[in-house]
Amino acid sequence: MNAKISTPLSFVPVEQKIDRVCVRATAPDAQQTRQNVILSHLIRHIQMAQATQSNAFLREYELNAVSFTALMMLFSSPECALNPSELADATGESRANVTRICDELVAKKLLTRSPNSEDRRRVDLRLAPEGEELVQRFLPQMRDRVHNVFNVLSQDERNTLENLLKRVLTELG
Repeated sequence: MNAKISTPLSFVPVEQKIDRVCVRATAPDAQQTRQNVILSHLIRHIQMAQATQSNAFLREYELNAVSFTALMMLFSSPECALNPSELADATGESRANVTRICDELVAKKLLTRSPNSEDRRRVDLRLAPEGEELVQRFLPQMRDRVHNVFNVLSQDERNTLENLLKRVLTELG
């Protein structure tokens, strides 16, 4: 695991720019700063590449990563139902964006809206049967895509990466 891996071609221009900034903005801990910035950008680029791949796959279903996440949050909820605030919290999206996403999913008959049985001021969002069928159909393919990304690492490497990323996220609060 300590062997140096060559920089992927898609990341070379980013690394070169980071190197130029490090030369121009000298600091006593320049090497550590460079590596920390590289790590930050690698994480961002990995996330963007995964999102691009996921969106290309989801486009076949006229979905995107955000609508997929909304469907998955409903699929994983008791009775496949949440209110809009809970869905916003679960997806990390703004309430306004959740409203737009839900409008799209309702129009596609993947989601339903109904008044809450206990509080008529509240709305329940529920995964429609068509939505559940769609999730069941593409979930194995999405799982395979995630496996393919991380199967380049051994189980020990995946465990280490998970622990390290959790440690960094904990530090961020």
